[in-house]
Amino acid sequence: MGVKNWKPAGNFSAGELELIQHKYSLPRPIAVYFAARGIDAAAIPGFLDPRLANLSDPYRFPQIKEACARLWQAIENREPILIHGDYDTDGITASALLALVLRQNGAVVNSFIPHRFDDGYGFTPESLQKALEMFGPCGVLVTVDCGITSCDAVRSAREQGIDVIVTDHHEAGDTLPDALALINPKVYPELEDLQLLSGAGAAFKLSHAFIKYGREKNLGGFMTRLEEVLDYVALGTVADIVPLLGENRVMVKYGIEALRKQIRPGIRALIESSHLHSDLSPSDITFRLAPRINAAGRVGDANVALQLLESDCIVDAYNYAGQLETFNRNRQEKEQEIYQDAKEQIERGLAWQSPYSLLVAGRDWHQGVIGIVASRLARDYNRPTIVLTIQGDNAYGSGRSIANLNLVEVLSKSAPLLERFGGHPMAVGIGLKTENIAPFYEEMDREVRSQIDPAELESFISYDGEADLGEMTPEFFNYLEKLSPFGHSNQKPVYRFNDLQVVRCGAIGGGVHTRGMMINRTGQIEFIAFNRPVSDFYGKVLDVLATPQLNKRHPDMPPQLNIVDIREIY
Repeated sequence: MGVKNWKPAGNFSAGELELIQHKYSLPRPIAVYFAARGIDAAAIPGFLDPRLANLSDPYRFPQIKEACARLWQAIENREPILIHGDYDTDGITASALLALVLRQNGAVVNSFIPHRFDDGYGFTPESLQKALEMFGPCGVLVTVDCGITSCDAVRSAREQGIDVIVTDHHEAGDTLPDALALINPKVYPELEDLQLLSGAGAAFKLSHAFIKYGREKNLGGFMTRLEEVLDYVALGTVADIVPLLGENRVMVKYGIEALRKQIRPGIRALIESSHLHSDLSPSDITFRLAPRINAAGRVGDANVALQLLESDCIVDAYNYAGQLETFNRNRQEKEQEIYQDAKEQIERGLAWQSPYSLLVAGRDWHQGVIGIVASRLARDYNRPTIVLTIQGDNAYGSGRSIANLNLVEVLSKSAPLLERFGGHPMAVGIGLKTENIAPFYEEMDREVRSQIDPAELESFISYDGEADLGEMTPEFFNYLEKLSPFGHSNQKPVYRFNDLQVVRCGAIGGGVHTRGMMINRTGQIEFIAFNRPVSDFYGKVLDVLATPQLNKRHPDMPPQLNIVDIREIY
């Protein structure tokens, strides 16, 4: 691994820092965090004390009252309600969330999760007919995590007398579907503060409005506790890598608390099979829970994951969790095989690549795991990356972006060469003819060059600002906890500590990692350095980038620095 530059994250003045620190009586490193992240001073009290009561009124969504009225009417008339979801964690949790809330209030609900390969992505006329054949007629259909570009499917449903409610968070096309209601913040400019919602977040907004409407009209909803379905929102939001800011941060904070309580048998079985403890964090969702849920849709049957989340029986839940373990092992094997093939292409100069972008393709690579491979390659090479699987005359793939590059916008410029594309700014799916791969890459690379700052392609580590060991006080760690939950766009703070002398160090983890103690003129602190040998530390004086942390499993242990990077002074 090459030497990386260190760059301070923010460009703030000493005066701005002092204003934040003294206005709210904050420890200086906490004030540094807010200044570096550009968080408005007026928003700091709410950031430190996020409350469910501060979630905005769901009635802000146009048409949402009409959607609620129709759902309650369906319940009164015993009309079946069909939920059309998606096969990733966001879509599966959104389906489970909405189904639970509706069933708690007397609805007859069926949930359809399309098969990644048999049905493809999204709400389509074909998936509509398959769902109706599977479950029979319905009066109302609600999409979750899909539907905003499904004009043909919505039209087909309406022709069959079905009222469609679309809940989604993806970018809309030029034409909106003619649905009864569109619950998607990206459709409404006035909902700018909600643009970051996940699919599960959008489904929660409909659920919130549904319960509010039922209580106002004395139709029901009095026994539903919405805070108890926030575990689903936390899973979907973190898994879909949307920013943990604004209302997302509030819902994930309380959703993590619900996950820790393991209210549902399926959640308990999932946590146990992932070998996790009760002190869950968003990173546990990212690296342990979501991959198991996603694996069902990638290499197996996503309905197994839905059955797990909806299970009322712990015995059944353990069975479903076991199936997810099998799917996940299969996913890991296929992913590693394709990743190694892709790396070999890159190193041998066989991939389409430039200093600005990267595209690799392989015949019959497993379509369910190429998105993960794209993520790994984008991280390895710090370039927007497309990974394609070639199947006959067609190629299907996934792309991952870097920095602030909007990959959907980039692909829109090469749309004539694509059969389909869509997704988020940071993650996309595409389909194209094999013969168009080379011209597509040239067009994509040209557009990336025009949109990205070359400085964003540099390999660097960002840090919030400088801190002293003497500032690592109990008060600081108390405030540090209030900055969580950490995740996308709200990463754990990284500080620069200068002139630290290593006075003790030893190998742990079979010599792979190092633990020890550092001191300087302001104090001393324990440290841990993963994947760094003792020789990097023994007898040295260093500048370090590190994240301060407490050991939650062993609260009697002293605070420590989790080392991110080091520079030897002498």
